[in-house]
Amino acid sequence: MAKTPSISVIERRLQGPSVFRESSQPIPLVEPKKWTLRWENSSISPNHVWDLIHVKGWTYVELADLACGVDEIGAFVEEGRIVRGERTQREILMKMLARDYARVQKKKSDETIRQTFGKKQIKEAIVSGVAAEHGEQASDYIAKNVNLVSVNDSRGPEDE
Repeated sequence: MAKTPSISVIERRLQGPSVFRESSQPIPLVEPKKWTLRWENSSISPNHVWDLIHVKGWTYVELADLACGVDEIGAFVEEGRIVRGERTQREILMKMLARDYARVQKKKSDETIRQTFGKKQIKEAIVSGVAAEHGEQASDYIAKNVNLVSVNDSRGPEDE
């Protein structure tokens, strides 16, 4: 495994966009490209962590996943879990395979686009836009004839 070049904390700060701004650094992992991590607040609801694991597909980060000590990321181990924060506001470090996370994010994005820019939503936007710009009579006409309007999405995939 190739060792990444080290840079001093001061040098990294000087090379950043602003010396005043401190960005959060990624948590050092043994396999950094394999996992997507997130801190989850376990006090959101009694079944929040269960839902994350059994419905959304997240798992607990294990000590063997970390390429540093737990204390270096401001956390500690409690009941075999990597956690941080006060007892009433514990956050648990969770992981998901990066490829699975990307697939879930894409599906969420696609669904949002479909719900926002579907034919029905676009036609409603056309009618309300005409009403705002040209008045109620024009909007009534468009509303009655909106089904004659053809809406086609001609955008290509984002990767192109």
